[in-house]
Amino acid sequence: MDEGPDDTIAPTLKHIADAAGVSVASVSKVLNNRGGVGDESRRRILDAAERFGYQGRAARTLQRAGVESTAFVIPAEFYSRSQFYEEVIRGVLDEAVTNSLRIDVRLVPLNPAILSSEIDVILRDMQPGALIALGVDNPVVIDRIAESGIPAVIINGMDRSMRLSCVLPDNWSAGWLATRTLLQAGHREIVHVAVAHRLSMQRRLEGFRIALQEAGIPFDVDRHLFDLEALGFGEHDTQHAMRAALDQGRFAKTSAFFCATDLVAVGVMQALADRDLSVPDDYSIIGMDDIAIARHSRPPLSTIRIDRAELGRAGVQLLMERISDPEANVRRVNLGVRLIERSSIGAPKL
Repeated sequence: MDEGPDDTIAPTLKHIADAAGVSVASVSKVLNNRGGVGDESRRRILDAAERFGYQGRAARTLQRAGVESTAFVIPAEFYSRSQFYEEVIRGVLDEAVTNSLRIDVRLVPLNPAILSSEIDVILRDMQPGALIALGVDNPVVIDRIAESGIPAVIINGMDRSMRLSCVLPDNWSAGWLATRTLLQAGHREIVHVAVAHRLSMQRRLEGFRIALQEAGIPFDVDRHLFDLEALGFGEHDTQHAMRAALDQGRFAKTSAFFCATDLVAVGVMQALADRDLSVPDDYSIIGMDDIAIARHSRPPLSTIRIDRAELGRAGVQLLMERISDPEANVRRVNLGVRLIERSSIGAPKL
């Protein structure tokens, strides 16, 4: 493979193609944010482009805007504990290379008071620059970012006042689609196992509620909602919370569970197995996110897939739009979701 151009020669698409072992056309697709290139080839192209210091139109846009670096604000708890965010972060970093965007990763706490002060430090230290906030819903933090005036975007979070562009999965549709799937399998007694602390989870709950109502089933909190957070549990404690509820007869009339995340769904399945209850013979289950363990659970979990790498890439693309034209309309982008049917849904028991 090509070792790369001489330091005195600007790298070309041909140099990158030779180094990555792909065609010039493939390099052009990747560097211009078009599809049609496999993940492995895409990564080789991005690695070569970064190694050679390739600068295209995006680099010139950044230079004109005076953006030397971009703070990528990631709550440390999300990074360390969530399978969901790993692919989102990878999507951001890959797309940043495509756009010659230098990323400065800043891990921050989730505690709102501490997070606000951390954001103040980041904003003070990086002017002029840009900012990507991952999973941020706190209105005080969003106010601080918006008032700074720097180009910024929120990924998997939302500024309800529409000052900052954001990209997130269509969580409402995800909750509605999951619930409709159970309804179409014949289930009428469905419980949503929720972790409703974040806005995205609240939107999934809303989709669940509307799907029930459209099927002629009035939503009843006591009948249809098992809120882990309200009971003092997190999603990692699902198995313990469910075992206690099963022992109390909480789900005697239930036939199906719509779980806020795949991690919650796996906890529900394990709790059922602990009580010699079968999925899908005794209960049907659908999850959300399609993380890696979903296809390896017992049985393999039906779920709603979110393209998390695309979520990260779309966030960077939105940020580049803001950098290129700060006066353009703020945009809120909802990415589509897709049903993945496996083996955890069956007909209700008669």
